[in-house]
Amino acid sequence: MPQSCRQFWPGLMGRNVLNFNWDAIDHDSVVLISASEFHNDGFTADHHRYVGAATITVCNISPHGPPFDPNGNHGVQFAIQIDWESPLNIVTDITVLDKPVDVEPPAYGYGPGAYPDGYAAG
Repeated sequence: MPQSCRQFWPGLMGRNVLNFNWDAIDHDSVVLISASEFHNDGFTADHHRYVGAATITVCNISPHGPPFDPNGNHGVQFAIQIDWESPLNIVTDITVLDKPVDVEPPAYGYGPGAYPDGYAAG
């Protein structure tokens, strides 16, 4: 069953590589991440999300976990790009879905036309 966590990241700008540890995520999990700006007046719990003028891009979503995480952590690492001249408050919703029901092709995910070293032809 899908699960989501909301994480607030205040004061980000430019390219940021972020990590979120969460036991629900394994190295082979399917993880989706959405991002937006959030309002923080510093005095109340009013942290609502909104679409501002900045372009915010999430990419390179890489779930991790044993046996491939050297520290034994479960979670996800990802890059977020904030195209704005000053730091912004960013909020992400991190969603882990059910495991894939199938992986094709089964041997390391390399398809037809792959070279023996695993790099795709063409």
